[in-house]
Amino acid sequence: MHRSSNVPWLLGLMGGFAVACSDSPATVASDAGATADTPVVVDAGPAGLPVLGRGTHREDAVQVRVIATAEHTLATPRDVAFNPESPREMWVANFGDSSMTIFRNVGAADQDFDNRAGPQHTHFMSHVSCLAFGAPGMLATAHEEDDFTQGPPPRGSPVDFMGPTLWLSGYDDFDGGHASHIDMLHNSPNAQGIAWEDANIYWVVDGYHRSLTRYDFRAPHEPGGVDHSGAIVQRFAEGEISYVEGVSGHIEFDRESRRVYFADPGNHRIGALDPAAGRMTTTIRPDYDGAMQRRMMGASTTTLLDGATVGMMAPSGIALHGGRLYVSDNATSRIYAVSLQGEVIDWVDLSATVPAGGLQGLTLDAEGRIYVVDSAGDRVIEVSAR
Repeated sequence: MHRSSNVPWLLGLMGGFAVACSDSPATVASDAGATADTPVVVDAGPAGLPVLGRGTHREDAVQVRVIATAEHTLATPRDVAFNPESPREMWVANFGDSSMTIFRNVGAADQDFDNRAGPQHTHFMSHVSCLAFGAPGMLATAHEEDDFTQGPPPRGSPVDFMGPTLWLSGYDDFDGGHASHIDMLHNSPNAQGIAWEDANIYWVVDGYHRSLTRYDFRAPHEPGGVDHSGAIVQRFAEGEISYVEGVSGHIEFDRESRRVYFADPGNHRIGALDPAAGRMTTTIRPDYDGAMQRRMMGASTTTLLDGATVGMMAPSGIALHGGRLYVSDNATSRIYAVSLQGEVIDWVDLSATVPAGGLQGLTLDAEGRIYVVDSAGDRVIEVSAR
């Protein structure tokens, strides 16, 4: 694949991790008399979260379970989400083989799974890096891909052709290939994150253009159709975000504030964007879809949290739940809870279970349990309160 990479820079940060992370955001009380079996008492106050160990930051303060592995067809999983229409149905995006694994009754004794990779999945879901459920019956994926997926031109597609795909999300409808896709837009290769706004509108983290791009599919075509011309594409903040090969920078849309929050691993920060400040300017070229494509000026990203100040080296997964942002750090194997004002509320260290370079996309279920992919170990990990 034709990609640049910030990996050497990232490894440099990881090398200094122990020093950078020596101080907790919380106040550490006296640990006199503490032993290996007695966690250091940490004054996290009432904001300490049970699912993150109430301020202890220790993995043994929470319950950690491996609930899916390569035996369940996971192949470099990069994202995970629950189907809102079927609360115990968990979908996992497999970057490694461009497939989707769907679990039902997740975490229960009768959990089962099925892998979907229908005809032409290596185009419509090529190196899938992220997924987001949308309006009822709808799902979208985006893809870290900048190579030929339909053969080279003139009969195939160019390397910058990839973009988000819109799907039917019913368990019996989705096949991961041509037959169940109901739209596909283009010119956002190397996508690292996707989030639903409303209607058929999704935000994509475009690693190729280092931008946040708003895709309004408007009226999708029929399953397996080809007409994409009714869409509106708006590219925000071009050049303002990082791209780290193989490390997703996920994204969330807050419907209350209408703000966009995103993980920016190469700049070790949690960023925010207020799209209301944007205005349409020049046309984006090339236009593979015959859609309206415009650059948006006047809306720049801001830094909600400078991760380096709290030991967050490569934020990757991000989930908005209960008025908080939950963030996985790919470099340190930590999961953080962050307020919408950019304050660290709590965090837990999972490095005993997931080595550095594993944690990426995460989500929470209705009971507040965290589910996070370990892309290096081909696993999904569940974190819950003891």
